[in-house]
Amino acid sequence: MLVLGRQKLTELRDAICCVSDLQIGGEFSNTPDQAPEHISKDLYKSAFFYFEGTFYNDKRYPECRDLSRTIIEWSESHDRGYGKFQTARMEDFTFNDLNIKLGFPYLYCHQGDCEHVVVITDIR
Repeated sequence: MLVLGRQKLTELRDAICCVSDLQIGGEFSNTPDQAPEHISKDLYKSAFFYFEGTFYNDKRYPECRDLSRTIIEWSESHDRGYGKFQTARMEDFTFNDLNIKLGFPYLYCHQGDCEHVVVITDIR
């Protein structure tokens, strides 16, 4: 995918298509002939990017949770040597705001536990 430096992280997040976002959420055993109203992406909107020590959480909607909290608490619980993590709202940051390394594996996590490696391969 190509992004511009002025684009917000949420624009990349919204452009990522994953099969787990398309799963049907809810109970339909009593009404199997009715079309579902929502897919998982509509029901579970929380997600984060992890770039250089900062978790950029999607907090655009009231139902969004801080998915990074569990990781941060685990890391801090026994001083595992990862240092202090930061959190930020991905909707408040553009790609120009980031200090990133080319070719370095970063993380996109959504649906609670669906993880994707993000690698920046070119900056112009």
